[in-house]
Amino acid sequence: LAERSARVVVMTERARTFLRDLYGVPEAKIDLIAHGIPDTPFVAPDRYKDQFGVAGRLVALTFGLLSPNKGIEHMLRAVPQIVAAFPNFVYLVLGATHPELVRNQGERYRLSLERLARDLGIQKHVIFYNRFVDLDELTQFIRAADVYVTPYLNPAQITSGTLAYSFGCGKPVVSTPYWHAEELLADGRGVVVPFSDPAALAREVCGLLGDDARRLAMSERAYALGRDMIWAR
Repeated sequence: LAERSARVVVMTERARTFLRDLYGVPEAKIDLIAHGIPDTPFVAPDRYKDQFGVAGRLVALTFGLLSPNKGIEHMLRAVPQIVAAFPNFVYLVLGATHPELVRNQGERYRLSLERLARDLGIQKHVIFYNRFVDLDELTQFIRAADVYVTPYLNPAQITSGTLAYSFGCGKPVVSTPYWHAEELLADGRGVVVPFSDPAALAREVCGLLGDDARRLAMSERAYALGRDMIWAR
């Protein structure tokens, strides 16, 4: 493919490195264009919470097609510790189950998450939105979030659209260290925690929720860097 292509486009620096060092693609043939994102204004989350019934609450968000590699169960296990520190905390999980998973297993994974939330006694602090939303509604959800969380389990993920969207919209991000997150959130641009570690997720989410100045500074920096990722660029 590389030999037959005039140009090869990648979305991360690590992808460029892989093509050059592992596959021998000439550096001059590779272009890096970041994952595109919608151009949205920088706004305070509280302005957008009322439409989702979470006005006056601290909101964490995860969105995307649900499947076991998303690690949502580890964030659910972190919720009780977060709620102990911030009783008004709520975790929004937005997205339909992955169609391939529905074909093979039905809604088994989603039901297991809902059952886990009941077992942990956090039903009032977790809201599942079992649907696919259009871009306008998605940006409304992102704007309403105080923190974005990607607890994914697979390190070998070279790009994440959900991460790019949330980061570029100015959200402080807490994430596991899959490839795209390691690169995008380096140098304090976000917070990276170990895989499958609810205690670390709880600690870092609490750290951001309890420090308004740090959270705002991280938001502003992410939004500024995200200006190079909007579709117009």
